Amino acid sequence: MFNSQLSVISKITLQLDYFNPFDDPLDIVTQDDLIAGSVSIAIAGLSILLTLMAISAYKKTRVSQLKFIAIAFSLFTIYLGIEALQELLPFDDDSFDLFLSVIMLCILVSFFFGIMRKKKNHLEKP
Repeated sequence: MFNSQLSVISKITLQLDYFNPFDDPLDIVTQDDLIAGSVSIAIAGLSILLTLMAISAYKKTRVSQLKFIAIAFSLFTIYLGIEALQELLPFDDDSFDLFLSVIMLCILVSFFFGIMRKKKNHLEKP
């Protein structure tokens, strides 16, 4: 059943593939391409869901770490969108890769600040 659904999807995408002027007409969409695309869509959906959940949790609790986690998830969603756009449009510019690397660095920094806890100084009275 799964193979029949994939064959129908692959036939549709092969027909739609000819409408893309940037694509090589000799390029054939394989089953691996369909699976990879489906996984990418699932990851993007999950990242959008996690972004919304983190924003909602921050609004309810006002915990500052959740703000950084929400920023990291939203930057990851933007990263995935830009990466998908790069696949669709023929960009061969190295500055585009630099921009994606900067976004990834910002994601890591945001997660770092999201997991850090402020240490409270408690002075014990003798």
